[in-house]
Order: sequence, then structure tokens, then C-alpha cells
Amino acid sequence: MSFNKGEIGATVYADFGSDISTATSIKMILEPEIGTAKEFAAVLGTSNITIDNIDYVANEYAHYTTAADTDLDYVGRWRKKLDVTFSASSVLQSDYSKFRVLS
Repeated sequence: MSFNKGEIGATVYADFGSDISTATSIKMILEPEIGTAKEFAAVLGTSNITIDNIDYVANEYAHYTTAADTDLDYVGRWRKKLDVTFSASSVLQSDYSKFRVLS
């Protein structure tokens, strides 16, 4: 999966691997190889989809649609993960997965 630098309207998907439909908050963390990680409110995926030959199961993934040209502002390797809050004492994170941002 790759995106263009400064692309607005690109949807970034991240898989959690188990049901997160009862979460009170879902954040997507996007981290460039060089620079600071960025956190965005993510939306729970509620239907099964396939993107770039990857199957995403309903209620086990979330997505974020880029809204500003500064969301993906570094050309190169990035990684993404989900930060999922179920309660004040139960906050879980997915594993990182990698993607690229092109010029």
C-alpha cells in the first residue's frame, strides 16, 4: 500500500486482528521513518472488504481518511498501528505495519 505526499482523501486502513466494536475510542498512529508520530481519530470498519489483496474483517479494522496535506508530509517509509481504548484500564495497540509515501 502506498500513498502520495500531501494526498488528501486517501484512506489508510489498519487491522487489529480481533473484534474492536466495543471500543470507546480508536486512534490511528502514523509514524514516518524520520519525524514524529501523528495520531488521528479512526473509524471502525463495519463490513468485510478487500484492499490490495488484504482482507479486512468487519469490526476488526479501522480506517482514517487524510484531511490535510500535512497528514502524510514525509516521502519514504512509514508505519501504522491502532490504539484502541475499551476502558480507562484497557488500552490495547495493534502491531505496526509498513507503508510508503511517494513524492
